[in-house]
Amino acid sequence: MAAIDPVAAPPRRRMRGDARRDQLLDTAAAIVAAHGAGAVTMEHLAAESGVSKALPYKHFSNSDDVLRELYRRETIALGRGVWRALADASPGDDLIRVGVHAYFDEVIERGAVLAALSRPGSTIAASADPGQTGVIFEVEVLSRFHGVPRTRAKAIAGIVQGAVVGAASTLRAGHSTRADLEEDLVALLTRLVSRDS
Repeated sequence: MAAIDPVAAPPRRRMRGDARRDQLLDTAAAIVAAHGAGAVTMEHLAAESGVSKALPYKHFSNSDDVLRELYRRETIALGRGVWRALADASPGDDLIRVGVHAYFDEVIERGAVLAALSRPGSTIAASADPGQTGVIFEVEVLSRFHGVPRTRAKAIAGIVQGAVVGAASTLRAGHSTRADLEEDLVALLTRLVSRDS
């Protein structure tokens, strides 16, 4: 019987497809946060993930595909965080304030990646979300949690999305504090939501 070396590394186990894909996206997020979206190549992704050069191609067509999927993943996670905070709010809570606060929590968690992927001149956001699901998400939030009629929600959803994205950019640039930006957004959104349709 062979002796077991207690110091030896445990045998490597193969990851399931979804787990491997998530690992590759996690690695891509780290590369983007540290070096920008342009640093993501299939070879760099493989090297940083500790996998063969061919493995990323089993999950993604090319580095643009990786970046689009990363953008989708991060924006979906952001939306889920905001939705969860609104759904879990206590009766009587100011839902606009709850939503704005949750948005900033999510932006702080994934802001560096989203900022790099949606910087001016980047086509990643537009190619990852040609159907503007962010605006559709805002319509759902406005109608479900704030009682805004759908016609009005559709009219102001783009304004809301622009305001929250702009506030996140202002925070990242250090031009204002989170507390001040939250108050400004709450005031703006309260006005938009309460205005007669």
